[in-house]
Amino acid sequence: MTTTLTKVQQFLDSGDSDGAREEVAKISVNFKKVDATVRDFATLLVLGSQQVVEIGLGVLGRELLKTNIEEINNDVIWLFLASILSRHNINSDSPLRISIIGLISCVKNWELPIFAILSPAIDSFLMESLYEDNPLISEQTVDFISTWGENYAKAPRTRKQIKQFESLIQLVLDKVDDLDIKDEWTEGVETFLRIAGQKQYNQYSDQRIWSDASNLLKKIYSPEILNSEQGANYYQVKDNIHRLITSCLAALGTVFSHDGLSVAVRIDNPQENKSWSVVAHAVDKLERLFQAVADETFKKITTLPTFTPAQAIPGSWTIILHIDLNTNQSYLLANAIKSLSSAEYVENEINAFIVDSWQDCVAQLKENELQVNLAVSTNNPELYFVNSISTEDIPKVEESVRQNIRVFSHDIPQADNLDRILDFASLLIQYPSSPSIVRQKFLDIDGISERQFFYYLRAVEILGLANERQEPTASCYILHRLQNEAKKRFLAYQFISSNVGSAWFNWQNANDLSDIQPESATQFLLEVCPSLAEETAKRRAKTLKSWLNIFLQYW
Repeated sequence: MTTTLTKVQQFLDSGDSDGAREEVAKISVNFKKVDATVRDFATLLVLGSQQVVEIGLGVLGRELLKTNIEEINNDVIWLFLASILSRHNINSDSPLRISIIGLISCVKNWELPIFAILSPAIDSFLMESLYEDNPLISEQTVDFISTWGENYAKAPRTRKQIKQFESLIQLVLDKVDDLDIKDEWTEGVETFLRIAGQKQYNQYSDQRIWSDASNLLKKIYSPEILNSEQGANYYQVKDNIHRLITSCLAALGTVFSHDGLSVAVRIDNPQENKSWSVVAHAVDKLERLFQAVADETFKKITTLPTFTPAQAIPGSWTIILHIDLNTNQSYLLANAIKSLSSAEYVENEINAFIVDSWQDCVAQLKENELQVNLAVSTNNPELYFVNSISTEDIPKVEESVRQNIRVFSHDIPQADNLDRILDFASLLIQYPSSPSIVRQKFLDIDGISERQFFYYLRAVEILGLANERQEPTASCYILHRLQNEAKKRFLAYQFISSNVGSAWFNWQNANDLSDIQPESATQFLLEVCPSLAEETAKRRAKTLKSWLNIFLQYW
């Protein structure tokens, strides 16, 4: 079956824009309920090229003008708005922005949960339009806020967002020459700012804001719809909108928590047979990702506060989490996580360790067949609403690729002293349920710094002596019962079983530990962990050489 999207693009590819416009007009959108025509149009808005979207919104705008606004179904307008906002790539000077503002104007009540949740994305869109040098776009944006501001002001937002609006709108008003229009706009803007400010003292309280949009999306794209002939396109539309919702949820976490870092996590399992224990395990992995990124980002090593569940959404694996950090830490951590979006990978040379930590986390999540969308938000206007990142941004490793030896930097130890590793393992046995006591006791050892603590913590994990919750494993208990020389021999076996040890064993094509050459450590790391710079690889290789030389003494 040839879809409308395919037909429209074929017309455009042949230079026939009139034919494309006629094909779009054939859809004849039903504004009274969500049906096949509405879903087809949403597909154009999400998956079409910018030219397709321009034609689509042009046709849609003309049809809306002919329709009584009272007859327009809220679900239809919501789907169209969510579809266009999920694109994240609307140029600041695109005439599309004026058409989108027209669509936004169709929302009758911004206090409805399905629209209130979109307000962070709408705010971000409008602010970008206000920044625009093109007066047609920036002034149309001010006109919307002035005309519809009394309604739009009722959506939840932070005080900083309101101040940002005030500042940007004033910059536009200062350039308006027509004093009558300027006075009219100023009056409407003042109403918007006054009501938005009052809402700060009368906080948005409808708890359905956390779930109604996801529930509506699930209804619109039911399993029956996703299994239809256009199911592949519908699935992609649904996924894009889900990612938009995740970003909005993170921003709303900031609205209601104010300070610190807000994190929204959506966990999908195509098999739909995973228990909450697996989901909790996934959250643990994400918590460790954040800690690894913080270790690399902050100037001083800081143990992050644990994730605090701020909101769990009934009927889904979507959780809003909060990390109690100061303003600077929130900014640094959110900026680092934001840089992991697929677009940022291409545009920026970001810290290789952070990228590697994320790829490692994704690999572990995919082992459990989990798909995860993750978004962050802070009170900083730059990081209030940001695109989500997804495990689906990183392709699953094919079997043919798996044959190539690959090690993540996260799996390469940096703790040289094996005796200190044994000390750490002993503390784990003594305090199996108290990571904070283990940490303090280990830091009390002479010469151990905060950074070294994390190196040794990671080392015991690499050797399979501690799990991700910093609890002793069965191997750790076995190690504890052995005598001195046997302990080192046991660690050698644990090393061969580790990701880095088995990779080195295979890379060397060894049949025995004694076949591995300590001097090959640097070349091994450069080949199997390309994210490491040469100097970093040399430093990491010293630890591997140190370990191997000791293991060989007891082998």
